[in-house]
Amino acid sequence: MNLKLKIWRQSAPDAKGELVSYDVKDVSTEMSFLEMLDVLNEDLTKKGEEPVEFDSD
Repeated sequence: MNLKLKIWRQSAPDAKGELVSYDVKDVSTEMSFLEMLDVLNEDLTKKGEEPVEFDSD
């Protein structure tokens, strides 16, 4: 399954932010949301882009 994610990005807490669209390909229905974000971050890192930061318990 291919998904388009819209993720809020900003460089610092006081910086202006924006929604950025990312296409994530080959997402399995068995994946958790966090696993899907890991796939996105791997793709971003390979492209030399900043990964998406998120908190998890």
